[in-house]
Amino acid sequence: MSEATNRLLVCWRLVNGQKRDGVIYKLSPYEGPTEYDMELIDVLERHKARHQDHENWRGLIFRTDKDTANKLDAETAIKNELKRHDIIIQDFRDELKVDALRCFNRHNRPNTGCSDWCDESKTIGRKTGIPIEKRQYLCMYCPAAAWYTHKERQILGLYDK
Repeated sequence: MSEATNRLLVCWRLVNGQKRDGVIYKLSPYEGPTEYDMELIDVLERHKARHQDHENWRGLIFRTDKDTANKLDAETAIKNELKRHDIIIQDFRDELKVDALRCFNRHNRPNTGCSDWCDESKTIGRKTGIPIEKRQYLCMYCPAAAWYTHKERQILGLYDK
């Protein structure tokens, strides 16, 4: 008798005809009718509880050997961890934008440059070991950056026809 194959339930959400937010669930081997597959029913009920828009989700069940199932399970965990870090980065970026807007308002919303543009006090992160041209500044998230970008492009001749 051959070794029982593991099952992978692959789910994704359809948004404007595109696949988004893929999830993989590893299921134990089962050969009977779907309506008696208690593990599948349990996973689907938990999935529905987590995702209120469950009508937009699609899924397929794949049969695979145990090693492949374990590799894909590890890959899903890694992808979820990366998504979590992306959310942290987006939150940090949003905080920088809010701080830059406060600074912009403190300077009376300048429209022709700023008095402390890319000043040492506006440095984000480490200063030691980072060349000045590679440093990040709070000013880069400020609305006043548009004026400096425009001036830089004029110097480079990007507006000439």
